[in-house]
Amino acid sequence: MGISESDLPGIGRRYEILVGGGQSIVVVVHHSGRRDLYVMKRHDEDPLCSVELSDDQARRVGGILSGSTFKPAVVEEIESIIGEFVVDWVTVGDDSSIVGRTIGELRIRQATGMSIIAIIRGKTSINAPDPSQTIEVGDRLVVVGPRDNFRGFINFVLG
Repeated sequence: MGISESDLPGIGRRYEILVGGGQSIVVVVHHSGRRDLYVMKRHDEDPLCSVELSDDQARRVGGILSGSTFKPAVVEEIESIIGEFVVDWVTVGDDSSIVGRTIGELRIRQATGMSIIAIIRGKTSINAPDPSQTIEVGDRLVVVGPRDNFRGFINFVLG
């Protein structure tokens, strides 16, 4: 899902979220606090529909969308299974002992209990990297694993 944002001088800020099916949601946040929400068909200038929300209404809708007021049963079930897990990231410094070595060579999962699920390298994302992937300075390693193991992973990367 891509999100772009841009300034609207004298008005506020515009956010566009690509949602698939050739559609996008455009949110304009005005300096006054008002929000305009548009559902757009790609390459059309006229919205399929639009809604104007006050600051308070927008915050309430945001809370609903974020799940702060109602949690679907499937989310509760998943959280009960992975509740003790964390998804986080660490940036590899130039003094890290893991620079220039592969994920497999480092045996990161065996050593820390954490699994690298992505590497963000500049503007490139390497999703589900295989064990032959070499770690470079500046890589952001996105990991998943037991919450209690994350501190050990940080020490492993920074050490």
